[in-house]
Amino acid sequence: MKFQRPMRAAALLLALTLTLSPAAGAISVEQAREILREYYIDEIPEEILALPTIDEITNALGDPYTYYMTAQQFEDFQKNLGDSDVVGIGVMVESTADGLKVTSVAPDSPASQAGLKIGDLIVAADGVTVEEAGSTEALATLIRGEAGTRVTITVERDGARTELDMTRAEVVFPTVTGEVVDGHIGWLECTSFGENSGSYFQTYITEEDEQADRWVVDLRGNPGGEATSVVEAVGHVLGNRTVAYLVDREGSMSSWTPNPFPVETPGLIEEPLVVLVDANSASASELFAASMRDYDYALIIGTRTFGKGIAQSVLGLDDGSVMRVTTHRYYSPNYVTPDRSGVLPDLVVDADLADEVARLLCGEAAAESPDVLVLELAGQEWYVHKEAALSADYAPAFAELLSALAPGTPMTLDGESVDPETVSADWETEYVSRWMEDVEDSPYAEEINTLAALGAVQGDENGSFLPEEPLTRAELVSLITQAMGYWCWTNQGRAPFTDVSEESWYATAVDITYHLGLVQGNENGEFDPDARIDHQQFITILARMGRRADLKVGWRLDSVTDEELAAPDVQKFASWAREAAVAADSLGLLADDLADIDPNAPTTREEAAAMVYRLMSYSGILTPAAGA
Repeated sequence: MKFQRPMRAAALLLALTLTLSPAAGAISVEQAREILREYYIDEIPEEILALPTIDEITNALGDPYTYYMTAQQFEDFQKNLGDSDVVGIGVMVESTADGLKVTSVAPDSPASQAGLKIGDLIVAADGVTVEEAGSTEALATLIRGEAGTRVTITVERDGARTELDMTRAEVVFPTVTGEVVDGHIGWLECTSFGENSGSYFQTYITEEDEQADRWVVDLRGNPGGEATSVVEAVGHVLGNRTVAYLVDREGSMSSWTPNPFPVETPGLIEEPLVVLVDANSASASELFAASMRDYDYALIIGTRTFGKGIAQSVLGLDDGSVMRVTTHRYYSPNYVTPDRSGVLPDLVVDADLADEVARLLCGEAAAESPDVLVLELAGQEWYVHKEAALSADYAPAFAELLSALAPGTPMTLDGESVDPETVSADWETEYVSRWMEDVEDSPYAEEINTLAALGAVQGDENGSFLPEEPLTRAELVSLITQAMGYWCWTNQGRAPFTDVSEESWYATAVDITYHLGLVQGNENGEFDPDARIDHQQFITILARMGRRADLKVGWRLDSVTDEELAAPDVQKFASWAREAAVAADSLGLLADDLADIDPNAPTTREEAAAMVYRLMSYSGILTPAAGA
């Protein structure tokens, strides 16, 4: 069976999908081996390729994105990335105690033509109420039906009830929907990046532009999609700029840029922009968020994204089936990959409250007042109005916002600089500070508390960070996995250390850092979790983290010269740590001047946090704390 050359990099799929088993007899194991040898991103050990079935080979890779699909499976997969076709009135709803709350209305649907709106409450269908139907699920069943049949929906809006007659029809739910909320916020929700998503962005932004002075793009739950689509969507938002870089197994780099966008094409959104993400925002949606971050174009709110930084090519076979193979790693415009770590928001808040936090921040611009909190975030000013912040609907979101603020965040009330504690006292509202109380006297207090506000470091059971305590190897792996959001595939198994039991509190962190190539054991196969980490060990591991996360760090490590290695301050390090010491020093990652660092002295917890912070800041993974 012949197979075609893979699609060009710009047409790679970037979707988060489930592993599918190959159809018996559709492709031979030897043909699959041939494809993997030639195209897979990493060289595959022969002992893996020698496994007897395609399933066993792909499982041993620990890569759920590489697998075989029959022609029908591939057709279904492509459909899942695009618009959804259903029969009904064209609404998405959520169940409440009183009825079905409308959360989305498909354009040009029976519901939109009848005037149904987001937030409306459906309380009856053809006169049958929730109570009479028995449940909201049963009521939803009454609304559905065959195309061409009629249904009367009873809707409650602003305390009044209205009956709307509709004729059921085939309805398309697009991957992107748009509306203006609160009278001035352009709100785009993108559920995946399918074939038409880019053009939807252009349409909705253009339609809402005159009314909107703030924008929100909601990518929560967006599992990814097609590269061409997300590149086009980014182009419509911020103009003709590089969206990502692709690196193949040979180290060759290519770029994704909106095409055919003229070079001088500006973005369609010039007003302050928020991007909402969560742990299910993956792949193409991570590229979108990372592009906005790297170009300082948007404020990102939510939780750390999934962490898929690998791209797949689809290799078509002559019967319509395909091998979907990981062929590239991708990097953001600042050369940073989300692989195994995700995109870290500027404000880390409960994903279910992220939209409410965004609406609070997108309050209308106002003059200085004790009732308006003005914040500077992501290079833009944001206005939170006291009346909204303290309302029953938004109070939990406001508490989340205050908790998520890093120390030194520029913010004022009535023209006077304030901090979250002052705002909480002045507005008589409560919040839970994430800052560590025992780091006030640390020279690295702002770095530590910025990481704490982001949920990237934690204290002990008493909320203490213990900044001056020496860092153990167990604490090291816990620190870096939490700060960077690292994870590994469970089918990669346990790390092969004889002294780390599965019940140990640090066991998962050991497994993750081992499989990512960040830590090793000693000659006896032990991890030695209680041993202290000295400076040269920590700096070496920091350099490994940097190489994994950021191409720029890798380039610097590869460019270290013999002259640099011969410097007296470098020579005091062991030979295996010298390149890392040179690179970390030149990139500004060290907690102290290189001349003042004793390579064999223990690394303290505060020094470790400061250096991790500086790596994340250098790469743009986080926004630096003011003054840090």
